[in-house]
Amino acid sequence: MRSELVPERGENRDEGALWRLLARRVALYTGGDSSSVPRALALELFASVRFTLEQGRGESLEERFADGEAVIRDKLARGKQLWKGACGSLPQVENLSLRDTLRSIGGFWGQYDYRFFAHQVPCDIDYQLSRPVPEDLQGIDYVNHYLEQLCMENRILNCFAPQYVRALLGAYCRDYRGLLINLCESVAVNAMGLALVGGDVAKLNVTDGERALLAERFSREGPACLGAAAGRLCALLDLDSSAVRTYLEALADDLSPRIRQTSLEGIFLTYL
Repeated sequence: MRSELVPERGENRDEGALWRLLARRVALYTGGDSSSVPRALALELFASVRFTLEQGRGESLEERFADGEAVIRDKLARGKQLWKGACGSLPQVENLSLRDTLRSIGGFWGQYDYRFFAHQVPCDIDYQLSRPVPEDLQGIDYVNHYLEQLCMENRILNCFAPQYVRALLGAYCRDYRGLLINLCESVAVNAMGLALVGGDVAKLNVTDGERALLAERFSREGPACLGAAAGRLCALLDLDSSAVRTYLEALADDLSPRIRQTSLEGIFLTYL
């Protein structure tokens, strides 16, 4: 099993210290009753040690580990505030997976054991964001990144009257309340499209004429011009957040291949 626990990122300089650190974690986990654990558990404990070391700074591995645990505690405090913010800013649009995900994350704070399993995410996160969390994030980093993005999406959704959001979502997916879909993407895409051609952003409805204007604009300037509408949309909605603007620009960039390959009727939606 030792060959599976390969040191990373400078750990080779003091491999012995790493094994001693892991041995102490095993002893703490077993309450001193045993110096050995099943291989699967040892791998999990080692992954947790690595995650914690990556969070910290210090001359020795012990210092890095102690500092890493302190960093994780700070991130946990921030995560709880993000979660409360996400719950408090829920849009007035029902979606079962969003409610269930936030409820499950509510249990994360009591189930997350950063002492031994800092890399794990002990909750069910089913609600899809318009832009997925990077796959290399683990533990509290994954949860906090998810919540940061969710708070931004909630902020965007809350810029619009609920009746228009519901009408647009109904055109996007008849059962938007029960299915695993993202609530924000179609709203943000329609809003950016309308901002680009000077339409009525507030009502979120793209008409046939506005879709024709978008097609003409994309033909002349390329789909990348949609990203320029992100800043215009933020100004129209009085969103002074650079993070939201960057999020919208990235969403527009992600959309470029679809704009080139797909009918605009399936991207910029009409609900009236």
